[in-house]
Amino acid sequence: MFVNFSMPIERKLCKNCNSELVGLYCSECGQKNSQLLSIKEILKEFSDNVFSFDTRFFITLKYLITKPGLLTTEYWLGRRTKYLPPLRLYLVMSLMYFFSSSIINPGIDKPFQTLDGFFQFELDKSSPKYDPSPEIVAPFVDFFKENFNKGVRVAEKKELTEQDLIWSSMPTAMFILMPFMAFCVYLLNKKKKQLYSYHLITVLHFHSFIFFIFTLEDIVPNFNPAFFLYLPLIDIFIKLYSLYYIFFMFKNIYQDSWIWNSLKLTTLSVLYGITIGITLLGIAVGRAFLLGYNA
Repeated sequence: MFVNFSMPIERKLCKNCNSELVGLYCSECGQKNSQLLSIKEILKEFSDNVFSFDTRFFITLKYLITKPGLLTTEYWLGRRTKYLPPLRLYLVMSLMYFFSSSIINPGIDKPFQTLDGFFQFELDKSSPKYDPSPEIVAPFVDFFKENFNKGVRVAEKKELTEQDLIWSSMPTAMFILMPFMAFCVYLLNKKKKQLYSYHLITVLHFHSFIFFIFTLEDIVPNFNPAFFLYLPLIDIFIKLYSLYYIFFMFKNIYQDSWIWNSLKLTTLSVLYGITIGITLLGIAVGRAFLLGYNA
């Protein structure tokens, strides 16, 4: 009697279409057989696809708007071929917002303010509590104030406003803070024992949706003059839908309870709001300082 002692061969299936895998790529859909989601893989996928554009964008946009968290969970599960890669989606949506904010809607026209009333030092050397440190710092502060105020005057001559110095930097600030926000999401979900890169995908899709909302708020008032009559209602609807979407995006992705999901989103909102405010202000002040320094 013949007994076969050979080990059974484990069949590998494509995560995207469930076809049998032979080699590195699926013979049916062409998706790469990747077991782990790493930063290196995300960057390579971005570089390979950034210069191509197809109908995947419209499918991805549809699910980005109507299905909170679906794109992220699909990407996590390996079903990626029919969707736009997260980094490429983020790039497209941020460019759309940049176009709408700079051309369609010029935005806030409030002039930037000088720092004449700030950083004033009272140096009383006769006081027993006299501290010499302000005297040491004062020349550097005066140098900064002089160039900043000069930059503000240059900005006024060039008719630059808060839109040009602050709000036009929103895409830059959001991009800079994206790794920080992903780290915050990672810490809030540390017990789930997922790689940092998985939370970075969540943040990329989150920012893509936010840029879509920003673009919508710029485009809608200029789409039809009649919309101006209903602008407050439209604005309320967009904001309420944004809150609904963000809440259920994180709930669908991380499968937390309503209370725990609310607490995590509140914590994340406070941290992100403070940091992006400081970042925007820092970018604006730095740009004004450089305008004065180079004048």
